[in-house]
Amino acid sequence: MQEQQSPAFSIVDPLSTSFGNTLAGKFVWGNKLAVYAFRPITATTRDEPTEDAGKKPVNIHFLQPEFIFDDPILRSLIAEASSTFVALQKLNCKGYKADYIKISRTYRSIIRACLEKLQEAASSTEPEAMEKCELYQQFIAIFYSIECVWHLSEILFLHPSNSHVVVPQLLEWVRFHFPSYERMATDLLLLGPDGSKSDEYWPCLKGLIMQGQVDVARALLQLHPQAGSAAYEIAEQILKTMPTYNILGGFSVQKFRSQWQYWLTDTERKLAANTLSAEPYLEELIQLVTGDTEIWNTQIHNSQYWYEHLPGQLFYTNPACTHFELGAIANAWLERWASLKSYDNIEHLLKHLDKVILNLMENNMHQVIHSIQLMADNQWFVTHLTDLLYNCGQLQLMGQHQLNDCIKLRDSLLYEFGSNLMTRNSLWQLGMDYLEYCSEQEGMATLEMLLTKIPIKTEKQALKILDICSKKQFINAEEEICKVQAKKSFTEERYGNALEWAIRSRDTLYVTSIADYLLKHYVQTGDILCPDVIANIGAKMFISPRLVFLAKYFDFYQFYRKKDLLPAAELLLNLLESEIIPEYFWPSLLVDTIPLLESKDPKIFFKETCCILQHLESNLMPLIEKKKKHMEKHPNEPINILKHYRLDNVEQIVNLLRLACARNLSRAIIIENTLIN
Repeated sequence: MQEQQSPAFSIVDPLSTSFGNTLAGKFVWGNKLAVYAFRPITATTRDEPTEDAGKKPVNIHFLQPEFIFDDPILRSLIAEASSTFVALQKLNCKGYKADYIKISRTYRSIIRACLEKLQEAASSTEPEAMEKCELYQQFIAIFYSIECVWHLSEILFLHPSNSHVVVPQLLEWVRFHFPSYERMATDLLLLGPDGSKSDEYWPCLKGLIMQGQVDVARALLQLHPQAGSAAYEIAEQILKTMPTYNILGGFSVQKFRSQWQYWLTDTERKLAANTLSAEPYLEELIQLVTGDTEIWNTQIHNSQYWYEHLPGQLFYTNPACTHFELGAIANAWLERWASLKSYDNIEHLLKHLDKVILNLMENNMHQVIHSIQLMADNQWFVTHLTDLLYNCGQLQLMGQHQLNDCIKLRDSLLYEFGSNLMTRNSLWQLGMDYLEYCSEQEGMATLEMLLTKIPIKTEKQALKILDICSKKQFINAEEEICKVQAKKSFTEERYGNALEWAIRSRDTLYVTSIADYLLKHYVQTGDILCPDVIANIGAKMFISPRLVFLAKYFDFYQFYRKKDLLPAAELLLNLLESEIIPEYFWPSLLVDTIPLLESKDPKIFFKETCCILQHLESNLMPLIEKKKKHMEKHPNEPINILKHYRLDNVEQIVNLLRLACARNLSRAIIIENTLIN
């Protein structure tokens, strides 16, 4: 992967050119940035419109980093990695070494599976896949680098031996990432004796030897027609007796070094005696095994990557190399590689991946973390690797007295990555896990806030988010989401649904506003909206006095429609005596008393009739006078004083109400004062 360059782009804004191409910006949501033209203000700037005011358009440009995980293949990677991340957190920094190695290998297997899918998609002949071929190639380069660095990090930090010898693991790493020689050897072995006739036979043997795969090289040598000759038998004996350092072998490093030196001296003596001079290719292989500088320099000059042959060289020259020695050895090897390549400036020679690998071998964790943040993977790699190193206690290698800084680094990466995922419609549930395991206060507070920002498309999704809020006791978020749903339903004229959401939000003001709308609609049309919802409100009505009035008036309305006048009259009188009647509803409520007052069988008694007359004079008449005064100030408005109450003739209605009260009073007095034998 090439060295990361700062992306360059331009914004064409005619208005900004008038002020020296100045722009201002503001984050609006997640990592989306709004950029717009900006006029610099100084102490001498005059407070007046500019010459361009109203002439040039005012544009707002939205900028946002490219998000690669919107691709379906990469989305599967992030989903699988999230479950592994959660499993790691459950260890709670108390797992065993094997547990963390298993987690690391799980991450790597997820990356390898993703790489296979990307390679398959890149080679597909389908039209859609062919259009994305270049993009898939970029993804392959990114995630190959990630897997390569992760594997080396696992070797150096998660899987160190007690003796800190790293050469066997480095050989495995090289074989894994440069598998061409091993594949070539497999094909040659399948050919049998004919394999030695291939043009790839000796190059394959050289490659195997430089990767430390001595046993495979010995097997290939047995295919040669001259395998039984003296030279080949000597070579077989040399390779067979070569000592290899085994951590579990029970030998100390000092004893191994003495055995190695004895074997090396004996092999060099045989080479000096020209025992293999008859077979130059075979002699060159043994010279590679002894670490011959000239032969190795030739191979190094032909290599593409500086680290390609380093583990093999260590295997033959310093097989007991430890983790602590690796940094100095890697720098010396890099200088040797650069000089053989005839490069003076190593810095310009190295690509981004080359530098990261060098920093890893130098144990420079600060620079490693900084470098892998530059990979174009939306911080996926640096977040997960840093979290893994933190959980297994290896992040403290950055410094013995910097534990707090390590925790802050890990938390900040989780925070940024989780917040980024929360802004994606299809990945917000995965982002929750990262914020939940971030620092307790900051992570949970951010999660509560971001849950309210999720674009909700269906009520099913809203209920799902509310269930999450309920489990995590995000009361404020739950109320905010309910209010948003209530406003959305109200805009869509689903008033019953809006009322239910408003009640669930426990927002008294908003519940009151919706109840007001329903009551005013009834006043204007005589129809009650969403009767099923109002009928089943129950005890929830007490969240708002206006809702209590709506529910009780609906009960009266139901009794009245069923001609059950006695309970209807009782409810109506209770409402009149309450103090929760909105001013605009007095005309309708008092008009509703007329049929009850005119009933042949009196339903309202003397005392209650007097109360109705009192409300007529103290509530309805002041409202009428108020309307008249308003009409005098605004003569152009319609003449009808109570135009919104279905009352065309105000004076006639008032007279009818007074007459009905007088008649009911006369009947009530007679009935209440009649003595029954």
